[in-house]
Amino acid sequence: MGRINTLDSVVAARIAAGEVIDRPQSVARELIDNAIDAKASEITLTVEGGGIELLSVKDNGSGIEKDDLEKTIERHATSKISSVDDLYHLSTLGFRGEALYSVSAVSRLTIASSYMGEEAYTLIVDNGRVLGIKKGGPDSGTVVTVEDLFGQIPARRSFLKRPSSEATLVRNMLLSKAMAFPEITFRYYQDGALRLHLPARASRFDRVLDIITEDEKLNRKLFVELNDKGEKFSVKLVTSLAELHRSDRGRIKIYVNGRAVEEYSMVQAISYGYGERLPGGSFPYSVLFIEDDPELVDFNIHPAKKEVKLRNRAEIHHVVSSLIKQKLPRTIPSIQAKEDEQRELPPVIKTTTSYQDRNFFLNRSEVPQEENFSSSVSSPRKDYRSVEKPSDNSWLQKAKELAVKKEEREIAQSYEKSTNSKESVWDVEDNSFTYIGQAFKLFLICERKGKLYLVDQHAAHERVIFEELKEQRSVQQLLVPIDFEVERDVDEFLSNHADLYTQYGINIVRKEDCLWSLLSLPAMARPVEKQLVEYISTKTGDESELESGLYAIVACKAAIKAGDIVDRYSAEALLEKTFQLEDPSCPHGRTFIITLDEADLRKMVGRTK
Repeated sequence: MGRINTLDSVVAARIAAGEVIDRPQSVARELIDNAIDAKASEITLTVEGGGIELLSVKDNGSGIEKDDLEKTIERHATSKISSVDDLYHLSTLGFRGEALYSVSAVSRLTIASSYMGEEAYTLIVDNGRVLGIKKGGPDSGTVVTVEDLFGQIPARRSFLKRPSSEATLVRNMLLSKAMAFPEITFRYYQDGALRLHLPARASRFDRVLDIITEDEKLNRKLFVELNDKGEKFSVKLVTSLAELHRSDRGRIKIYVNGRAVEEYSMVQAISYGYGERLPGGSFPYSVLFIEDDPELVDFNIHPAKKEVKLRNRAEIHHVVSSLIKQKLPRTIPSIQAKEDEQRELPPVIKTTTSYQDRNFFLNRSEVPQEENFSSSVSSPRKDYRSVEKPSDNSWLQKAKELAVKKEEREIAQSYEKSTNSKESVWDVEDNSFTYIGQAFKLFLICERKGKLYLVDQHAAHERVIFEELKEQRSVQQLLVPIDFEVERDVDEFLSNHADLYTQYGINIVRKEDCLWSLLSLPAMARPVEKQLVEYISTKTGDESELESGLYAIVACKAAIKAGDIVDRYSAEALLEKTFQLEDPSCPHGRTFIITLDEADLRKMVGRTK
């Protein structure tokens, strides 16, 4: 007698259900997907006992016909697709035909529905066994109720968390779905009480902020919406300004065609876009919505559709990172005294900013910790690195004036309706300053036009070198070329655009399929050749982005470091060049200047003129 047996259909169904249904959260996910696919404008989710005892989803969608009720619990029964080709033209969240089949195998399932307002019918299934169909149900739409989840599978139920924890997971899943569908009203009831109500909104920006600010009480003014598009795709990003961040990636969410997915490359694109605007180890609050051509997207690689393959991933990655770099508002912090300052109390200070870049203008505020700068100011002791002081900077002055005028015109065009006052980043009439000293072996301090300026010496020098390198073409040939492998999309990019690197003194040649060789590089880049190779082997993009990335690597290596002692002459030369910069940010995108106004400083110590 053979040892191979055919499993009972109920046993097989319960085994298969484990791929799709592992806890109440996944039940809610599948039922809400069906409600959205049914074009519902209102969805209500109800849980009792964390969704283990009862979980119900009610919608006002198109409903299910009587003849289709029993088919809903058959494996691979779906109205979403009918052929393999349909997988590449998906417009619905569901398509596998496994959700209700899996749920019915591990619970008591009731599906009550009225198709297009016709007479309602109810299907009852108990752990894989159909108990029948009877008349009755909602006046419109569908109500799916799941009771006693895993009641006949004690081993599976033992892995579930406490009811309160399971309820939290269900709620978070509902919020995740609601972000992508602002036109739908969502309600969430837990143990008989309404715990969440999200009314329909006109935009995803409003819906995302409703959810984010509901959970963490964040300031809505610290978020912006950025939009862009490429060939066959568009991106919409709701993201925080640089001063609002957290220590993990937990609030970076990625959606592709309405589905929340785990797509690390897009998380990486967002982080890369911020660059050093954020402190090390910090991440923004970001929700990225990608609408891509269905023919370029494949969701059929994970039972819960949590993963996705994008054929145009590299192009989308580039657009997302460039969008943040170019359009996220950039600011110069200015420390100011609080209006209701009390002399007898330690001053409370806030930072506000009024820096304008070419695309955005924004004022913002926050409350940092007070610091005593004077106690750590050091006098010059040692000449670490000298910077040649220009003998005649009149041409720089004229160039800067032209740049400022151009910037002012662009700002005026972009913000005609803005009620904020518009001030230039630099006062072009007078560039003089008085150097005071160095603080914490990091900040260069000077007095300029009634303000104290604190300048990050490393970032400022990095930016100055960055600008000088743009005019430099000193190339060094490598005695031993460096071979490196690349991914298919990078190989294709380099094959078509290797000349972009050649103009920067980087000579690369293709040896064979996906294998390249570095033959030469800029002389100043010799110490960072490994970083350059890593950059080239992973990067695709336009000329401006490639240039910024390349020189950011080189400039960072050559610049004065934090902790270096800078002599007065070098410090003054560096500050002079810094105040001639059009954009006071390092090549990575981090703003490196803070100002303190004399009037606010007097107010902090209780002294008035």
